[in-house]
Amino acid sequence: MPKKQRTFLCCLGDYRPPEIVVGSPDSSRPIILQPIDPSLPMPSEEELDIKFAELVDELDLTSHHREAMFSLPPEKKWQIYCTKKREQDDPSSRNWPDYYIERINAMVMLLFPRDEDEIAVRTQQVDSLKTALRTQPMSFVIRFIELDGLNCLLSFLKEMDYETEQSSIHTSVIGCIKALMNNSQGRANVLAHPDSISIIAQSMSTENIKTKIAVVEILGAVCLVPGGHRKVLDAMQHYQKHACERTRFQTVVNDLDRSTGVYKEEVNLKTAIMSFINASINYGPGQEHLEFRVHLRYEFLMLGIQPVLDKLRTHGNSTLDRHLDFFELLRSEDDKEVAKRFGKVHVDTKSASSMFDAIKKKVSHTAAFPHFLSLLEHSLLLPLDLGSCPQHWRLFDRIVQQIVLQNENDEDPDIHEININVKEIVQMLATEDEIMTAKEKAEILEKENQEMADLLSRKDKQLEDAIMNKVRWTPAFSCLSLVARLRGMPCL
Repeated sequence: MPKKQRTFLCCLGDYRPPEIVVGSPDSSRPIILQPIDPSLPMPSEEELDIKFAELVDELDLTSHHREAMFSLPPEKKWQIYCTKKREQDDPSSRNWPDYYIERINAMVMLLFPRDEDEIAVRTQQVDSLKTALRTQPMSFVIRFIELDGLNCLLSFLKEMDYETEQSSIHTSVIGCIKALMNNSQGRANVLAHPDSISIIAQSMSTENIKTKIAVVEILGAVCLVPGGHRKVLDAMQHYQKHACERTRFQTVVNDLDRSTGVYKEEVNLKTAIMSFINASINYGPGQEHLEFRVHLRYEFLMLGIQPVLDKLRTHGNSTLDRHLDFFELLRSEDDKEVAKRFGKVHVDTKSASSMFDAIKKKVSHTAAFPHFLSLLEHSLLLPLDLGSCPQHWRLFDRIVQQIVLQNENDEDPDIHEININVKEIVQMLATEDEIMTAKEKAEILEKENQEMADLLSRKDKQLEDAIMNKVRWTPAFSCLSLVARLRGMPCL
């Protein structure tokens, strides 16, 4: 199916790194300028611009804020440059990642504090790293990556106890990962880690709403990154086992449905979840493949998401409503596309008889119809005791899903419990059909050859009889001719 351009309403915007305001009075994290050392004379304006450009490049700013920085007067540029360089030249300061990694590693070994002040201190330490990852130059992020800072954060998430999981410390650690991913090199580092997204997804089990929102936002954003969608599906499969879910996305739909009692928190959580659901359906393989979108959306519908969506309308929140509208709009478009394949305006996917009639009409009077009947007949023979044998039907379902989803390159965009190579099996069946067809043709030719041989045998017999008769009558005719010549009579 040709690729569709879709506008996506994501709670993280279009997933670009957040704007970093440096030295702005309305910024929550401005550069704290220090007095200029009189022993350091300000260089010429040309030299200053070169040094300042190097500093701005390290800050990884957007084009808008780069222009704002370069428009500052020379004195302010020099003051900013000296302040940042002084911070970078002090390895023992908080402007180096070594300081934060050491303290977070130490936290992993400590028990959860009972004192609220100690909780606040630890949270502040982690928050300081989050701020540094957002505001420090690129060299800070690179050194953080080189010192294996990501594994430090992931180890904390894996080793934390239940109390820490519910605390603000957990929220701040997830915030550090978000800040790291807002940087291009940091994001590449997170996505290159084989287990990072799965470990992050485990944090959905927390009851802390802020943490849960941050985790869902990360998962939704990763869906938009090339190669990230598959990692998210892997992470949801991992979380299903981690949380002992009956099916994946069960916690996602449950959190979408439950009430927290706090309107702002509840709306923010539900908005983040709807953003994630829309991203998981419509990005990755869903950008181009109708079959994948219908497949994944049906998984959410089977979990009972439709009545939940209807209930969310009562919140009266415009941002949440836009996400709901986006879900319903694309669902309607895809339903029309599916119906068009059957020459219909609409196929009621809630009605088994309606879907059966559409398929029956499509395959009737085709070579597929006998196989369709065989499928139905064997379905009648499947165990009907759903209490003890539902897995037979589940297996049937999973096999059909893979037949639908696998592409020509034998790639399956989703994660399945079983793996079959649909293309290889189809080719094998096609070869088998070719062999059977050739065998039938050979039998026909053999029959024709036998009939021809019988005919030739009969002709040979007739010819042989004719020759024998000719040989038997030839002497008599010769004698009569001789007598006739002797008598001067014309020969017979």
